Amino acid sequence: MTGPLEPTRPTGPARPARPYEEEDRVWARHGRLTGSVLIVGAGAVGGFLAEELARIGFSPIRLVDRDVLETENLVRHPLGAPQLGQPKAPALAEAIRRAFPPCEATGLHADFTELPDEVQRALVREADVVVAATDSAACQRRVNGLALAVGRPAAYPAVWVDPRIRDAEVGEILWVLPDRRTPCYECAVAFRRGTADADAARGARVDIQLVSLATAQVVTALAHPADDRAGILDPQRNAIYLHGLTPTSPGVRATFPALGLSSRNVRVPFPPSLCPACHTSRSTAPGASAEDAPSDGPGRLTPWVAVAVLVSVVMTLLVTAAFAHA
Repeated sequence: MTGPLEPTRPTGPARPARPYEEEDRVWARHGRLTGSVLIVGAGAVGGFLAEELARIGFSPIRLVDRDVLETENLVRHPLGAPQLGQPKAPALAEAIRRAFPPCEATGLHADFTELPDEVQRALVREADVVVAATDSAACQRRVNGLALAVGRPAAYPAVWVDPRIRDAEVGEILWVLPDRRTPCYECAVAFRRGTADADAARGARVDIQLVSLATAQVVTALAHPADDRAGILDPQRNAIYLHGLTPTSPGVRATFPALGLSSRNVRVPFPPSLCPACHTSRSTAPGASAEDAPSDGPGRLTPWVAVAVLVSVVMTLLVTAAFAHA
């Protein structure tokens, strides 16, 4: 005699649910912040930025880059030896989709400036935030012009290139709101003319990652202006200078008197004459004052105002305390 049929029991351990099959658990420790981002430039800064934004919750992420991964890129890029010789943008998008499937990442192997005009505009228009992280001034200017024309906020992360300082010791993040609410990338070019230059990819990996992480917070704030973290954006000071954990070079000690990690918000002024991109000048800007004057630029290296000094000291004390209790 056989007994009554019993429910079939699994013969082996149950397969654990994959993290991306339960998206509520993926973002259980912090709320997902969504949005579409276009990143022009999938090098070191753009690459680490794309990975971070994917984990914050942004999707889709569109990557555009004309280069392939070279051996000299390996020490500062999120991709590794298996992707050598592959186009950076498609390879990075594939890596993000494989490691983090909730993000719809796509990569386009192309020079953004050589794409048809309607394709460029469509890519910018479909994004909530645009990021230009290239080493081409012409491409940066083109992205700036399109973002202003279409009405999209944009961010321009880079690192300082100057013989007086170490590569990537100082990062710079310019962020721009449309409708002439902040000076644009072209205004910043005029502001920094004759001072320290900026580049998207030079320097050590750890310093570049700091710039990318800070840029992710800026992008998040631009995409979610009602979120608490949007408080990091001050429309009167739309550039952020970030000093890494490396020893401070003599050339920037006046700007960064505190040792180690510190940041500074900087006012980029509208130019005296009409900007060719945003068509705004110091006298025609919304809320313009006759007393407006240029702030100190990267090459001027003048001392901080009192508030900036206080912010730097507080950050240093917080970092020191964190290590002391570690």
